Amino acid sequence: MERSDPPSPKRQKTEEETTCYNGRPEDFDSDECSDEEMHLFDQELDRIGGGYEIDFKKFRYCFGWKPLDLDDSTMVDEPETNRDFIASLANLALTKHNADRGTSLELGKVLIANFHLSCGLTFYISFQVNDPSDGNQTKPYRAVVRYFPGDIEVVSCNPKD
Repeated sequence: MERSDPPSPKRQKTEEETTCYNGRPEDFDSDECSDEEMHLFDQELDRIGGGYEIDFKKFRYCFGWKPLDLDDSTMVDEPETNRDFIASLANLALTKHNADRGTSLELGKVLIANFHLSCGLTFYISFQVNDPSDGNQTKPYRAVVRYFPGDIEVVSCNPKD
């Protein structure tokens, strides 16, 4: 795992500005969810291979997972966007991937990012890379990056299965 000096994301927006605060939509009137809902959410995570491309509309309770609006600036100060911040994390993951595997992949486009809060923020990033060694073909990749206060940790960076 590679660590780096992090950029400084700003504090998340308030409850009124987010669609899923503490994992729950605003109209969710219970502090608990059913075992069936937890099982369905776990099945979704298994189906998509982790927290990368969760369909949040399927669930009343998000279990602390949140989608990140890439065109907003909830994690950074304007004029930078969340897309810029996530691109820097994806580039960090690709740098580690390239060093570990002797490749020269380049970040193409950030597609989606989800996150959840634990002792820091864990980002699940889906993105495209360009592979100069393969005719500059575009390939789908995923990375997990943990953002701790004062530290960033690349957990994984792999091709999308």
